[in-house]
Amino acid sequence: MVTPLRDAALLLLGHGSTLNADSSAPTYQHAEEIRRRGIFAEVHVAFWKEEPNFRQALRQTNQRQVYVVPNFISSGYFTEQIIPRELGLDGPITHKDGQDIFYCQPVGLHPSMTEALLHRATEVVAASNEPISEPSKTTCLFICGHGTSLNDNSTKIIHEQADIIRSRGLYADCQAVLMEQTPFVKNWRTLTACPDVIVVPFFISDGLHSFEDIPVLLGLTHNIKERSFINPHREAGRRLWYATAIGTDAAIADVIVAQVQQFQMEYAPLPSPVLKASPSLRDEVEDFFRKFPAPQRIGEVSILPGESGGFTLRHVADLSVPAVELRQLHSLEDLRELLRLDSEGNFRPLHAATNLRSGWVYNPANLSELLWALDYFYPAGVANWSFLRHNRFPTTSWQETAERQTGRFRIVREIDEAALGELIRDNCVAVCRKQKLWPPTPETPHAYPSQIPLFCPEACNFLVGKAREKLKGTAED
Repeated sequence: MVTPLRDAALLLLGHGSTLNADSSAPTYQHAEEIRRRGIFAEVHVAFWKEEPNFRQALRQTNQRQVYVVPNFISSGYFTEQIIPRELGLDGPITHKDGQDIFYCQPVGLHPSMTEALLHRATEVVAASNEPISEPSKTTCLFICGHGTSLNDNSTKIIHEQADIIRSRGLYADCQAVLMEQTPFVKNWRTLTACPDVIVVPFFISDGLHSFEDIPVLLGLTHNIKERSFINPHREAGRRLWYATAIGTDAAIADVIVAQVQQFQMEYAPLPSPVLKASPSLRDEVEDFFRKFPAPQRIGEVSILPGESGGFTLRHVADLSVPAVELRQLHSLEDLRELLRLDSEGNFRPLHAATNLRSGWVYNPANLSELLWALDYFYPAGVANWSFLRHNRFPTTSWQETAERQTGRFRIVREIDEAALGELIRDNCVAVCRKQKLWPPTPETPHAYPSQIPLFCPEACNFLVGKAREKLKGTAED
């Protein structure tokens, strides 16, 4: 039985992607499931490569206590360096701006991940309707991770899980394999002589690696854009089953909650929380609705009173369209699916881009549901509006953003002023509804009656990616 934390928020952190719509999906799904359970007063998400980013993550809640759980497989570069730096954490417990922030272990480190891996391996075989009669004699289970030279801890947990499963004797063998380090997953044929092989990707999401790269490395397909293999794959008298990423399993929501419980056991008694001085977002939005007549607006979304209470949201282009002619969205999951793609089916990495699809209507039942919905449309948009009103809106210059980039994105530090100006013109001014408030050349913030304006505190990862493309060319080039 989980004790509800009525005065606490859960902040679930994922990696995300500016290229792949599937990368952030599990983080959203697990957050939605935990929100449905009513354990926390609020449940929020933030990402390294998507909006809202890590630096804006804590702006989303005024709760006195915030539990931060990295939805990452291992402890490594991101969880030990990037997240603490971006959130301003100084240890497992950080007192900051009137909040107590509790930094929990990554999801993948919890002991229950062993059962999740075994469940996923059993599941993929069962779904193929081609059973393995004696897996303890004929089958090798491979746990496949990424591998990186940035931090040894990122692969440690994969080897540990393989050791634990191997010791149970459920399979003839169990090994860790990696994409970019030895033992390489591409060498699976020589790593085991077992006639039956199961590969479970130890990844949070079914993104580019698990959907495209690993199938090619395994020899399941020769084209990263084709997902044409059928379980089991047959080769030289052997069978291979390839599962979906472990992080997409519905049971991961339980693992996230378990990490919070583990933190409470290790650090109890927790310090007494201190209320933040600023009003809650709920209070400020209610005051905004009292002052300005409907329809109110944020970005391309209009807000109207609901016919039977609550609110009605629709695209500003659909204000005069009868509701019966619009597609009814019934849940945040429906809303998230709408926001993933533009009208041509392309991924929308920029939530504030001017390509939000029209032709829909969504009816939040109350103010809380409205705030969740607005956070899906424009992550941290309402929070940033509130911070600017209270003169607590920190901005980050391009130079500082560029200096924070690592790996293949370090090159963006070299972009000159003229090229940066072109990027801002083409990717900010032309296609994004946010007001750019970061140097160089910040705009003067402005708002119109009945409108919650959108503000941009720093260059987003989409722009950083475009800067790299400008210097290096696209992957296709």
